[in-house]
Amino acid sequence: MANGLIRDILDALNKEVLNELDLAKAINHPGESGRAREQIIAAFFRRFLPRSFNISTGFVIDATGAISRQIDLVIYRNDYHPVFEIGGIKHFLIESVAVVMENKASIASTDALHKALENIKSVKVLDRTNRGKNYTVTGLQQGPPCNPDEFQHQVFGAIVTEQSLSKETLKQELLGFFQANPNRNHWPNIYADVRNLSATYLKSVDPPEATAIPSEAQYLGLTDSSSENFVPPLIELAFEVMNFLRIAPRIDYKPTDYLLARSGKIDWWRI
Repeated sequence: MANGLIRDILDALNKEVLNELDLAKAINHPGESGRAREQIIAAFFRRFLPRSFNISTGFVIDATGAISRQIDLVIYRNDYHPVFEIGGIKHFLIESVAVVMENKASIASTDALHKALENIKSVKVLDRTNRGKNYTVTGLQQGPPCNPDEFQHQVFGAIVTEQSLSKETLKQELLGFFQANPNRNHWPNIYADVRNLSATYLKSVDPPEATAIPSEAQYLGLTDSSSENFVPPLIELAFEVMNFLRIAPRIDYKPTDYLLARSGKIDWWRI
């Protein structure tokens, strides 16, 4: 009874989002239409986010001075780390970022797909460990060091769209990206075409066992909307994001490594 009710709620939310995305297409200005889509997807995820997280758009930076490409949607901790703004444009510390999403109306060309993949990668390559100095934090206690090879210490990356390449082309392009980028930590965790399919990883195919962890993957899987047990891609994405936030630890940061240290001559007097 409870599971059926939850499924009904999720189905209703999925339909609501798809209807709102249809309305966004009526906005003639491409930039404003894109912003409307971002707000629709962001509002959907805000229904699920724990209070310690928020969602917005901007750039991600690390303590080495590296900066990501502009990211459509960033889910970040809002209870521990600062957010820097330049003229209203947010810059998030990599330690605060849990999830990044590229949110596109259409990925109907290989160029558009490659751009989305590289945007996600531009966050995943940032140094979340701060040269090995960062630790996880539990309450007021210092935990284990941040380990870039542990899934829960990484940034979860997703691509969200309403229109994709053909299945065959999408498969070939994703496999080509994987081959060109052997470090699996830089791969996206899920691809969600909210009207048609999901691209996920599989640990096994007999029986099928899905995973959002690239390092565990043995196969690339593309779902089929005509199958009997098809899960709407947006709901599948929400499940994976919530599952990740459940295990993602708080990562400490060093303010002195982000802010300029005092330097130069100092006049002084004994007191």
